[in-house]
Amino acid sequence: MDLKTVTEYVCVSDRTIRNWVHRSINPLPAVRVGTKILVRRAVLDKWLESHPLTPGDSIDVEATVREILSDVGAVR
Repeated sequence: MDLKTVTEYVCVSDRTIRNWVHRSINPLPAVRVGTKILVRRAVLDKWLESHPLTPGDSIDVEATVREILSDVGAVR
C-alpha cells in the first residue's frame, strides 16, 4: 500500500506514518520504490498488533525519555 492508502487504513496522518517508518527503535517496515514508500498490509497489521495500548500506570517514563533523547542525538 502507498502512504495515502496506509493513512486511510489506519486513520492517522501522513506525518504519523512517516514518523513510524523512520523511528530509530522498532520502525514500521517499509520499502521505497522510486519516490514512493510502500507498506505491505500484512506487515502493517502485524506491526500494529505488536504495539498495543498500554495503561498509563505501566508506562516506563524513563525509557520514553531515553528514546526521545536518543532520537535528537542527546544520549549515546
